[in-house]
Amino acid sequence: MKQKIQALLNQLNHGLVEREDTLKTALLTVLAGENLVLIGPPGTGKSLIARRIAESLAHSSDDNAYFEYLLTKFSTPEEIFGPLSITELKADRFKRNTEGYLPTVNMAFLDEIFKASSSILNALLTILNERIYHNGAEPQRVPMQALIAASNELPTDQEELSALYDRFLVRSFVDYVRQDNLHRLFEKTAEMLELNKLTEADLADIKREAESVTLPPDIVEAMQRIWGQHKETFKEDRRENLSDRRLKKVIKLLCFSAATNGRSQVDLSDVFLLKDCLWNHQENAIKVRDLILKTLRSFSRSVPKVEVMAISVIEDEVQTYDGVTGKSPSAPAQASAKLNTVVSGFKGSGTAEDPLLIQTVEELMDLSRPEVGLNGYYFRQTADIDCSALSTWTDISFIGNYDGGGHIIKYKKNGDDWCQLFRNIETQSRITNLMLEDLRLAATAKGSNITHCLSTIDLIKDQATNCTIASCLAGESLIWGSATGCNITACESGGFLIGGAVTSSTITDCLAVLGVDRNTNYDGGYGGIAATLANGSVVERCFVMGGLRNIGAFCGIARYCYNAIVRKCALGRLDGETWWVQNRICDAEAISTLENNVSIDSNPGTDDMNGKDGKTVDSALFKQRYFEHTLDWDFKEVWRWDEAKDRPALRSIGMGAISQQAKPAGKDNNMVDLLTLQMRANIWL
Repeated sequence: MKQKIQALLNQLNHGLVEREDTLKTALLTVLAGENLVLIGPPGTGKSLIARRIAESLAHSSDDNAYFEYLLTKFSTPEEIFGPLSITELKADRFKRNTEGYLPTVNMAFLDEIFKASSSILNALLTILNERIYHNGAEPQRVPMQALIAASNELPTDQEELSALYDRFLVRSFVDYVRQDNLHRLFEKTAEMLELNKLTEADLADIKREAESVTLPPDIVEAMQRIWGQHKETFKEDRRENLSDRRLKKVIKLLCFSAATNGRSQVDLSDVFLLKDCLWNHQENAIKVRDLILKTLRSFSRSVPKVEVMAISVIEDEVQTYDGVTGKSPSAPAQASAKLNTVVSGFKGSGTAEDPLLIQTVEELMDLSRPEVGLNGYYFRQTADIDCSALSTWTDISFIGNYDGGGHIIKYKKNGDDWCQLFRNIETQSRITNLMLEDLRLAATAKGSNITHCLSTIDLIKDQATNCTIASCLAGESLIWGSATGCNITACESGGFLIGGAVTSSTITDCLAVLGVDRNTNYDGGYGGIAATLANGSVVERCFVMGGLRNIGAFCGIARYCYNAIVRKCALGRLDGETWWVQNRICDAEAISTLENNVSIDSNPGTDDMNGKDGKTVDSALFKQRYFEHTLDWDFKEVWRWDEAKDRPALRSIGMGAISQQAKPAGKDNNMVDLLTLQMRANIWL
């Protein structure tokens, strides 16, 4: 769908100059079923834009596809809504014959809308908002997808028009062509080819996808901040206000933006679209744009060029890292690979210099063949792979080296449980630069090196033994089961880092942002980093924060601690059912060492730096300076301070992270601003 929309936008822009942004804004607004007003002087092509947008939608019948009218102060309701029915009047009923008029069409364009009479404007209110026209005593459903209006000027000092104006979610300026582009108007253009229209089925698919789009917590927080800053900025300007209705409508618009970009979650680039939704008067448009951009920049961060987050799948980008080109079909490794050189059906020879290439579901599933997946070969994935069409998942045991190339493998829930790419990852294997959507990496991993990987759910289901896991990101737990003899560093989870026991392992510089609702009364309890630490395990410089729901007994770092060391760790703000908190750090036996651990003062507990609750730190001092100079955290290469969320964050995690020793953000040519990356990939920007 994204490609079809991009092709349609190219067609719509044919022969027009400096109208690309307006066409994008108009088409997205119409797809979302919202209303748009175009503001600009006469002769700027406002009506042409409306006609082209209307022509881009295919309808089962063209009879009532489009309605267009120029309004004046002398226009009558009959001209817009249809003439009165003489037959109905004879029966003492007031009813209009609306067929072919605005209440029966799929798309409408009303020019100079703010010059209409009050009788027309009042009738438009329910049409614009509820898609209902009160035809006499009967409400009549209006099938209109959207209404595009135009005006040479905005209504100023006319409070009677404020209700109508608020019905237009999106406002767009259309000005004369700039002087430096004026020469393009002299150019002859070929006749526009027939549009590749969006069908009713396409619109239904887009709507269905949009309804399943979600807003991540950071996006919700960003929008709340924008709302608050807007109120503060315009507190002396009574013309500017944001209604609850507008909030609900902009959320809908952002979901349609994400869906048409092929994403299941709203990202920062979608929120930038609010620049056309949150102002009422022209002189405030730039202020609103700057306010939104400043807020989004505070939520952005530097990421490796190949990093693709679970909440924002960036498509169609050629990404380069470690001298290897990711998605380019003309990448040297692909161009030089030969078919059938070692393994039947694969390109490549399986060496580090000439890996076996994987780009289809069939090639991926062939890893289940022992002669392919258990022979220690090197593999490189060269395209995103969607396995959703598979009704069952094939168990794969793997020995070798798998480079995901910054690409995605997508699956789905199988019955009551999620599946995993590999049933077992065996000794001396290496997995890197891979994103898994609704799919775990493995059930078990032994003696392996797992780096720069990302899963939207748990990364490993049952157990990791003697593994190195670095710079990985999990939407839920990094390991839901247990870890033995592992070295885990610079990883982040959206739930408990490790759900079970950690034995003879080292965990350093990790982050657990809890969003946990286990709905269980498990007696053993849970910890933000692990349920249990035992047999010489060390946890150092780790941070835990987030929400608690239905989890039973909980300790910030570990529920139980036997012969283990926990030092320089911090517990941030806990929200929700904090009465589950047994200890802020862990419930430790005397043989264990608790040293220089801290908690923000909002969490319940007793001030004890080297005890089970850690030192209580005032929220005003719970900042980078304290972490960097008192807890000795590395804020030059490992950590950074997230000003928007007011907490520490890892500099480089997930796919394509250069290493744990990443260079400071902004000083590396391999790093790029996340907001910039997302905006480049958004077809509406």
